[in-house]
Amino acid sequence: MLPCSETLRHRLPHRTGVAAGFTLIELMITVAVVAILSAVAYPAYTEHVAKGHRTQVKTQMVLAQQWMERFYSDTYRYDQNTAGNAVAGLFAAQPFSTSPPAGEGATAYTLAVAVAADGQSYTLTATRAAGGPMSADPCGNPTLTGKGVKGVAASTYGTRYADAAAAVAACWR
Repeated sequence: MLPCSETLRHRLPHRTGVAAGFTLIELMITVAVVAILSAVAYPAYTEHVAKGHRTQVKTQMVLAQQWMERFYSDTYRYDQNTAGNAVAGLFAAQPFSTSPPAGEGATAYTLAVAVAADGQSYTLTATRAAGGPMSADPCGNPTLTGKGVKGVAASTYGTRYADAAAAVAACWR
């Protein structure tokens, strides 16, 4: 036989006046766990984003290098075209002169070309944009010569690396 509802009601514990929800200790533990996870995840995330920007600027530098070689095949020199216009002015008008390209996000790098006095060699330099997403990047300003030599502009790689060779090894991989 089933017990009557009156008898069942007296056997069940009642929680009268007890508030439902989380205790302060449970909340503090949750906040601590979230803080620890954030402390680990945020630096990893920012380094991942920085690697993406570095990869994009390397791609832009290779595009610029290809453009410079096509320019050379037309003019047999890197410093000016057949009309006498300096390559620096022509270079700045190209879509690869910023990274990312115009209209694709905040400018992280601006590319520039420096041509040797004899017009037979050049160096591309990607300068970090002031206030941009890579302005504090410890890898500094990457460089690429016409012969494919990778580098980092002097004194732009900060204190994270012992010297430019260490910065190149870490940042150009």
